[in-house]
Amino acid sequence: MKVFISADIEGVACVAHLAEIFAEAGGEYQMARRWMTAEVNAAAQGAFEAGASEVVVADSHSTFRNILPDELHEDVVLVRGTPRPMFMLQGLDASFDAVFFIGYHARHNDPGGVLGHTFMEQVAAIRLNGQTIAEAHFNAAIAGHLGVPVALISGDHVIAEAMRSALPWAERVVVKQGLGVLATQSLTPRKAQARIRAAAQAALARLGEMRPYVLARPIAMEVDFGIGQWAQLSADLPGAELFGEHTVRYAAADMLEAQRILRLMLNLTMNHPRTGGKSY
Repeated sequence: MKVFISADIEGVACVAHLAEIFAEAGGEYQMARRWMTAEVNAAAQGAFEAGASEVVVADSHSTFRNILPDELHEDVVLVRGTPRPMFMLQGLDASFDAVFFIGYHARHNDPGGVLGHTFMEQVAAIRLNGQTIAEAHFNAAIAGHLGVPVALISGDHVIAEAMRSALPWAERVVVKQGLGVLATQSLTPRKAQARIRAAAQAALARLGEMRPYVLARPIAMEVDFGIGQWAQLSADLPGAELFGEHTVRYAAADMLEAQRILRLMLNLTMNHPRTGGKSY
């Protein structure tokens, strides 16, 4: 049994501030990346205890170089660094049996979501087939395209609730209650890790109940940008269409194409001098 873990940091227990999620912030970031690594270890340990023969972890925050390799479970395979074609799911293919999302977070402007955003700060919203989605929806749909179900998601209460209808079969671990963008009421790291480990075991014990999250094709993708100029840049991509001042539409054959086009849009806008943006 093969398990794939995609790990972000904003949804990790106790993480509540920008100083904890960017490397240039120094000491507070170093503390948060240890918590992130420990939550990944908990998920991996639970997977191994439930019978997994292989666990691959994709570091999926910012530069994709946050997890501390020296502190990671020795039997895990770690994917780190960027750019990479599969983005937050690099290393996933149809041979895997389950995907875990660890440290995931709310969408941009979700009430009560801690450090909520949708991929990068340039993006105000993304819709797939008319539904406004979080990163978890987008990545679950990619995994679903490959036939692999998301069996576990951990993060704040907002993302857990947001994924209830999309992934009703998945184990959901709420490690903190969001009190606002920069405030949270959280489990301690050790308690959060214990719950993630137990949920990983429970998820794989129920693997037969898990289902891939599959969207109807073609995929109608709409991306709302915070500044019209970013939308104009993205609309120059072949097949993209500017709708209004801030929205770009694209009809993708499948989720792999949708991901490739979104990644191109993010790269175009991130490197434009008007953005001054950071990748989450």
